[in-house]
Amino acid sequence: MAGMRETRGTQGERPHARSLVRDESGSTLVVVMIFAIIMLISVMAIMEVGAQDAALAVRDVRASQAFYSAESGAERGEAWLRGQSSFPTTTTEPFSDDPETFAGGLYHIVITPDASGARTIYTVTSYATVVDSSRNRSKAVEVELTPSAFTDYLYYTNSDVGPGSPGYFRTGDVIDGPIHINDMLAVWGAPVFEHEIRTSETEIYYYNNGSPTQTSELENPPYDFPVFEDGLTLGAATIPWLDESDLNTLKHLAGLSLSNQRLVFGRDDGSGPMLGYVSYSNIGKDIWTDVDLSSFNGLIYVNGSCEVSGIVDGQATVVSNTSISIVGDLIYAGSDANGPLPDCDDILGLVSSVSVSIADNAANGSDCVVHAHMMSMNNQASLVDNYSQGAPRGTLTIHGGLAQDKWGPTGTGYYDEADEFHLLTGYERDFHYDWRLREMLPPGYGAIIFSGGGFNRLVWREITPVDLTTWEG
Repeated sequence: MAGMRETRGTQGERPHARSLVRDESGSTLVVVMIFAIIMLISVMAIMEVGAQDAALAVRDVRASQAFYSAESGAERGEAWLRGQSSFPTTTTEPFSDDPETFAGGLYHIVITPDASGARTIYTVTSYATVVDSSRNRSKAVEVELTPSAFTDYLYYTNSDVGPGSPGYFRTGDVIDGPIHINDMLAVWGAPVFEHEIRTSETEIYYYNNGSPTQTSELENPPYDFPVFEDGLTLGAATIPWLDESDLNTLKHLAGLSLSNQRLVFGRDDGSGPMLGYVSYSNIGKDIWTDVDLSSFNGLIYVNGSCEVSGIVDGQATVVSNTSISIVGDLIYAGSDANGPLPDCDDILGLVSSVSVSIADNAANGSDCVVHAHMMSMNNQASLVDNYSQGAPRGTLTIHGGLAQDKWGPTGTGYYDEADEFHLLTGYERDFHYDWRLREMLPPGYGAIIFSGGGFNRLVWREITPVDLTTWEG
């Protein structure tokens, strides 16, 4: 009986074991359900984040579309301005008074001229809005432009720089200013160009150790290795050169008209320089008439030959229908040995039908310094008289700019075995661009230099946008 009780006891424990198994199964189900809920929440969270990211991406796309539409509008406004034969003098909406549809949105362009300075500045403002069901996206950009001109360059040369009569930039030259050539850039050795170079031809004319060659490559091993520190543009648009009608324009604007005169700025009358004055006399004579520069518009027209020198204290332009000869140093009162000082307000232009040149005389026999912008409309000769004759004359230093129909040589020389240049005749060059010419022009220049030369972009900026769907003008 005892064994039987023990057996029953063992059998009596089995229901408890089955209950324990059922309890453990229930706990597992709860864990699985909790885990599933967590996973569901995570998936929903991920989907929500993804939806938010997608929405942000859409908004970013809309914002980018608006930005590029605004930039395209600015470029269209620039293109319109460049194509005008006469530029607007008042605020202009060149395409429509109201926003136009474009690329799933709207855009609008306004051009505003500012003629308060020596050079008119045109502000092209472009607004754009991309329409979105939730929120419109708007952008706006502003570009400031000014017409480009010969005065924007240290060197502007219209023709004959390439084959035939190349005007080489050579080893030892450090060109401190931008250059534009309506012809081919000629390189001999390793000149250093510190600023932008633009040439209308698609190749460079290399000296190539005496066997000239042409190529679009930026160097010509093993002989020619120019350094372009601010870039070179080949195939640039030409800037049309001046003609006699432009000279006549200046003639009619002149506040002082003379014939065959010697001009001296700041003449020393025995008591010191007469700063602020220009004095004139018949060439070869010593009877002077002194004129205060502030008493007329600063534009002097000379019928016939003209000689010029002195200290310029003020603003003036000398125009000759033949030639202008610089017979001595010609400098600004507001300058030192390094050129115009930062607060210098003196400016001089020399414009000649034939040539502006440095005279071969005693005063210029040992160095010559010129502060001026010079334009020679039809020059067939050199910048320096008798440049290939006589003994070396030192250094020709120019602070300003030089615009010529044809290249004007300054001297001759040779390179030794160490590649060092030796001057034989004429001058070494030491030319520096007067950056004030980008904003301040000699008298009368504005009437002749902005014809067909394109535009320089001065400023680009993003500005506060406007929603064009609510545009009211």
